[in-house]
Amino acid sequence: MKILIVDDDRINSTILHRLLSREGHQVFSAEDGQAGVEMFDSERPELVLMDIRMPRMNGYEAAREIKRLSSDRFVPIIFLTAVTDEEGLVQCIESGGDDFLTKPFNRILLQAKIEAMERIRRLHNELHSQKEELERHQERVQQELDISQHLFSNIVRAGNLLDAPCLRHISRPMSQFNGDLLVASYNPAGGLHIMLGDFTGHGLSAAVGAMPLSELFYGMTAQGYSIGDIADEMNAKLLSIMPTRMFCAACLLEVDIRQQSLMVWNGGLPDILLVDGNGRLQQSIASYHLPLGIRPFNPDDRKVSIFELRPETRIFLYSDGLTEAIRPDNQMYGTERLEHHFDGNLLPGLLFDTILADLDMFRAGAQQTDDITLLEINCARANEEAVSGTILADLDMFRAGAQQTDDITLLEINCARANEEAVSGTTAHARQKFIPPTNWSLSFFFSPQLLQTVDPLPAVINAVMNLQAPAGHRERIYTTLAELYSNALDHGLLGLDTRTKQTPEGFMRYYTMREERLAALEHGFIRLELTHIPQYDEKQQKIGGEMHIRVEDGGPGFDHHHVHSTLEGNLGHGGRGIALVRSLCTKLAYNEAGNCADVVYRWTI
Repeated sequence: MKILIVDDDRINSTILHRLLSREGHQVFSAEDGQAGVEMFDSERPELVLMDIRMPRMNGYEAAREIKRLSSDRFVPIIFLTAVTDEEGLVQCIESGGDDFLTKPFNRILLQAKIEAMERIRRLHNELHSQKEELERHQERVQQELDISQHLFSNIVRAGNLLDAPCLRHISRPMSQFNGDLLVASYNPAGGLHIMLGDFTGHGLSAAVGAMPLSELFYGMTAQGYSIGDIADEMNAKLLSIMPTRMFCAACLLEVDIRQQSLMVWNGGLPDILLVDGNGRLQQSIASYHLPLGIRPFNPDDRKVSIFELRPETRIFLYSDGLTEAIRPDNQMYGTERLEHHFDGNLLPGLLFDTILADLDMFRAGAQQTDDITLLEINCARANEEAVSGTILADLDMFRAGAQQTDDITLLEINCARANEEAVSGTTAHARQKFIPPTNWSLSFFFSPQLLQTVDPLPAVINAVMNLQAPAGHRERIYTTLAELYSNALDHGLLGLDTRTKQTPEGFMRYYTMREERLAALEHGFIRLELTHIPQYDEKQQKIGGEMHIRVEDGGPGFDHHHVHSTLEGNLGHGGRGIALVRSLCTKLAYNEAGNCADVVYRWTI
């Protein structure tokens, strides 16, 4: 060892120097505290033998200074002292001493103390080395977590419409990664899809499953799949990639303001709360499916429930981390305390903030034990957004082909969509592959057995888009096909009457009858034919195309001459389909029987 002796007594210093040198140590000597500090700084010894009473700087002061200089390593200090009173010995320890040896000192005891200090020093160095290695490891782990968090955010949040004016949400993860997944996006028909998922566990392991589920959610929503189809695909994905012990309690919603309907698939999440315009709890929608990732779906697992939405309704969706939040005495917040806010004593607009404030007051700083998510859907705000989307369609119907008398300009700035494009780094148009207008045709035939099993519309839309994807027309083509297909199925084959949906009771009865009649359907068909013809200008340059669509059903048809379809009251439950198709397309014509519709949709580059 390198040992520093600090003692103004030359005899003691010389004796110690000889003894320690004989034992193989490298020894340095200083005649007072000031010189000892200077020599310590230059020689960096591994142990110090320190006298107390010295000129210029005593041993206590020198020990404090040496400890300051060696803050990054452990250098034991053994005081050499004739002091035997408790107060003096305590002062040795308080000034930074690690042990003391009283004069006159014993050679064997001195060597034993040096060896003990050396063992402690080696142990301290080993611990310090392990601490540094642990810190480097933690730094590497944190860098990887930061990268993972960046990727996680870009994948999960790209395209997310949670900033839409009709939504308010709060998400409080228990750790850096959120085990709750909250995503929202519009389908091609204008319906708002929302998913809240709550994975087992917390942190990164729980968040891993969120990435494939979010990609499925965005992709299938954009392609027009129903929430039942999306839940089925998500379940299969989790079963194929996740460990057996991990699953995801999830709820998927489709909010269709124009149809005033709410579709729900709930697998293991707390009740969905519907609140009326007076702030009172109108209805609780309980979970009726197993969470995702437990077992393969059977046909019943894909079923969704449909509820009527009133324009003033607010929908509250939350994870169990909210109701299971605890306060310092381990009492849980609970469902009863949450639902107590919906007693009509609060204005609806204050409910969201009041719940959060009450939750924070209840927890009183207690440690969070689960991820917490709360979402409010304000149907009145969504209603305002839906109204703006019908202005052009209503204008076209109103003009009815009359000559235009002035320039017409309408601008809508959709901040939610702009936010989506900013996050993803590219626009939807840039992602689509442009195919010049060309000739092509498609034909589909749907039997009762197929109609009972799947919704074929997303497959049709994607087939069309893969052949001809005119930018900005996907939503209009989807709406046209959806309305024609819905009319052919609901009215042509199933014989349902739209007027049934005009009352809340009739609304529920309509969809119950639809499900029953579809399950019992044995005869009939729906045939869909699409033909695309390029359009040219006077210089024979391609400027766009015409899509000719024919939808035929095997039903008895209807008297289309006396159907009064209008876009007035476009936010009602039905009766707008024919008028909406006419507003979007160049031509709509029914055959005499009323079971075959011919449509021409024109687009330009």
